[in-house]
Amino acid sequence: MKTRVKVFRAVILMTVVFFFLLCRNSMSANCLIATIGMDATFISENAKTDNIEFAIFSERLNEHQIIPIQEDDSLKARLMRANNLARQGKTGEASKIFTGIMENYPDNKAAVQGWLMVNMKRSPTGEEEAIQMLLDLGKLYPKNTGIIFFKMFLEAEHGRNEEALKDVEILIGLQPDTAVNWVAKGQILYEIKQYNQALEAFFKATNLDPRRADVWGMKAGALAKLGRFDEALISVNKGIELAPNFFAGIYNRACIFCLKGDKVNALADLKKAIELNPGIKNHAKMDEDFRSMFEDEDFKNLTK
Repeated sequence: MKTRVKVFRAVILMTVVFFFLLCRNSMSANCLIATIGMDATFISENAKTDNIEFAIFSERLNEHQIIPIQEDDSLKARLMRANNLARQGKTGEASKIFTGIMENYPDNKAAVQGWLMVNMKRSPTGEEEAIQMLLDLGKLYPKNTGIIFFKMFLEAEHGRNEEALKDVEILIGLQPDTAVNWVAKGQILYEIKQYNQALEAFFKATNLDPRRADVWGMKAGALAKLGRFDEALISVNKGIELAPNFFAGIYNRACIFCLKGDKVNALADLKKAIELNPGIKNHAKMDEDFRSMFEDEDFKNLTK
């Protein structure tokens, strides 16, 4: 079960909107990240500072509808004003507003993302350039958690896990009670196969925010890697209770059943997952968790 989350999809109920990132499946973490093009709106009205939902693109801001610029100096209004300016091609002015927000609101991730969007070049090396830009920006604002977060995210995305782990530890030091930081730590540790430590991080995350269906799935993935299948089933079931129609949770449970040697329940859950998302059958045919059933006729018929 591959539990790598592109932090931050999680994540399921989260959308990280970097136009330069490629979307990959992470079924076992219940984490699917949707990447959206640069020509859409940069920041949502629902800009939050305490969870990953800060980054959902707003459909209200498109080329046919630009929200009127207001003189209000509230955070929401400043983000709106910067979005409007960026949408009109006035990137320099937008960048200044985003920078001002970063100075005044060091935990606001939306401003950091907006700044990145208007300053980053579209090029094959854009991601690496973005990491360097965030590194330089972090020298000016060393305690800005939004800067640290996105730098960590990109580092993990590009396999620079040691650097990402250092950054996530800084985030946890600054925001010890923010669940998404522990989720990120767990994901990075899982990626480098430190499953016990990853499990500890996921436990901390679910204690801080037990409503995250995706994180229960991540915890289940770590438990399964440690051979603790009964506990893994309890965890994945909790995630399914929270998001009963999310196919990845059911798919993950099928994986755990198969690893446990329960073919009947594995096939039953896999069938449900395919009904919810037919495209998952192609993933299942290559998923090592189902290796013991690769030659099984029922499995072949289900995934053909």
